[in-house]
Amino acid sequence: MSINQRFLIVKEKNSKEIKYFDYDKLDGYNLRAKDNAHFNDAIDISRMIIINPTFIEKIATKKLNAKFDKLINMMSYVCDMEEEDETGEAYRIVLNEANKLKMELFNKYKKHIAEAKLELMQKKIEILEGELKLRLDALYNSLEEKEKLEQSKGRGR
Repeated sequence: MSINQRFLIVKEKNSKEIKYFDYDKLDGYNLRAKDNAHFNDAIDISRMIIINPTFIEKIATKKLNAKFDKLINMMSYVCDMEEEDETGEAYRIVLNEANKLKMELFNKYKKHIAEAKLELMQKKIEILEGELKLRLDALYNSLEEKEKLEQSKGRGR
């Protein structure tokens, strides 16, 4: 049975020390490596814990902004394809993604991002959700009007 020990090598100008860290008890931001990111003559890692608070905030903000940009791109694509989707399924998918991002914002990024940035991102997501709901309601209203028109035409004598 092997002993699971974890060490960190700290290189300073004059000395090389090995310090013991208990990684399970460190409070930091966990990053996982991408599956296909392998380089020759490099050390492969599976996860990394960032401890520096300013660096944590920068990394978390960058990841959150990338997810928000992805959501905006999805929304713009759905709005461009408005004529093709008569059921509103695409709007519901993007609305679900916006809700998912909002929940992830509170569950994953709340302790790593400043309160002002958190509230700003929440407001941005709520604006996108409101716009999606308005477009979905307009689509449903237009579908109801089409059904009423078809029913009122009926069969003539």
